Amino acid sequence: MTKHDTWVKLKPGNPYEPILEIFPNGTLPMRDPFPLERGIDAEGKNVPLWIIDIDRLSITQARALAQLIASAKGAGVDEVATDAATKGGFAMADGWVESMHCDAEGFQRSKELADFFETAPHPPSKKAWRNFYNSQHERWIEGNEQPKSIYSIEDVDPRLRTPELEQAFFKRKIEGALAAGNYSVLDVLTGRAMVDVLNQVDPKNSWSLVGDYDEDWYE
Repeated sequence: MTKHDTWVKLKPGNPYEPILEIFPNGTLPMRDPFPLERGIDAEGKNVPLWIIDIDRLSITQARALAQLIASAKGAGVDEVATDAATKGGFAMADGWVESMHCDAEGFQRSKELADFFETAPHPPSKKAWRNFYNSQHERWIEGNEQPKSIYSIEDVDPRLRTPELEQAFFKRKIEGALAAGNYSVLDVLTGRAMVDVLNQVDPKNSWSLVGDYDEDWYE
């Protein structure tokens, strides 16, 4: 089984703020396969729910979530914990999610979902959905499927690329070049390290410091 890599960042003012400091970068791990589940609200309407992955929580994190939810719902902590264990995680309202992050597995499985929508009947039948879900569970949860490594935006399916994703890969490339460059503190403070790195990772443009010009920059 691969290490699942779906994480979400929550919007300011979310009810989980009192315990977010015990999570890495304040993000929550989502259940796989597929972090979303359909629930029923107090009015009997279908609502989307995110499921926080119980298998990737520490005992401290799981206890904190159970206590927080129990207090908000007026339920017992053991009752909340048992319900979470049954579902594979703690349910969270969709409206609190600001953004989602994933790595190689998430991109590979998103590609497979896109492929499914392109090849399945329209709309997908219950049988098609069940077969797809079962395949995902067998390969990624019970099996040992390994995603293809991702090193650049070119390794991401074109259907999944966004301007924000391209910027993220560009930033990662810059950070990697800075780390490998063995630059001095002075190089970093003066900006020479950044200029050098930008000329490496962005050869289509020419980068330089203002003071590197022979003539005065304002003339």
